[in-house]
Amino acid sequence: MTKKVGLIGFGTIGSFIYKELCKDDVEFVFVYDAKEPSDDTAKKIFISSHEQLEAKLAEGVDLVIEAAISKVVNELAPIILKYTDFIAFSTTAFAVEGFKEQVEGLCAQYGHTFYVPHGAILGLDGIFDGKKVLQKVTVTTTKRPANLGLTNTERQVMYEGPTRGACKAFPRNVNVHAGIAISGLGMENTTSRIVSDPDSPGNTHKIEIEAEGCNFTIDVLSKPVGKVTGAYTPYSATSSVRRILFKKGIVIA
Repeated sequence: MTKKVGLIGFGTIGSFIYKELCKDDVEFVFVYDAKEPSDDTAKKIFISSHEQLEAKLAEGVDLVIEAAISKVVNELAPIILKYTDFIAFSTTAFAVEGFKEQVEGLCAQYGHTFYVPHGAILGLDGIFDGKKVLQKVTVTTTKRPANLGLTNTERQVMYEGPTRGACKAFPRNVNVHAGIAISGLGMENTTSRIVSDPDSPGNTHKIEIEAEGCNFTIDVLSKPVGKVTGAYTPYSATSSVRRILFKKGIVIA
């Protein structure tokens, strides 16, 4: 059965998802963005207003995928969750006070689901499953200055503190931190460290977990394919969407 999907954002991740899912039994109902995409087929379903979005959703959509910026998630989640499920990769949207509670309320009211993908990292499911016994969670992200929008010439810690502050300071660079915080101890009780290092081999994420009965550390290195996105992330993103749309055969849960 063909799945009807909407896409928000047509950058590195969004365009990759679009091209990959077009190979599957998926019909893209709309591509929502601030500017018209360069892809000829995507142009035919391009929309750019809240009114057009709601009209498309009312026609029936199985899932909406966000691959834009966090501000868009905050703006559009209240519209989308009235009609269908939503997977958002810009999880720094949850740094806005009250947004988590708003999403939970909308999901309860309309019976839909907001999916938080693991994105650039591994182990998000383990953090979520063990959240009741977590004692300390620290996430350190190291990127080259240009990938953080900076110009420093020496290694420098740009931020260290609660994850909510990191999301506000670097909203396009710390979706990893937001996902971990949402899954575990929350925005205020998760510690984020952002390092700008000209000699960094790529985008690195070190996740350190202390919990009752166990400790574990996850190290991830993903070389950037653009200003922000690591090489692994588009593949991870597409697989997350496929798992949601096609729950058959062997499914990693």
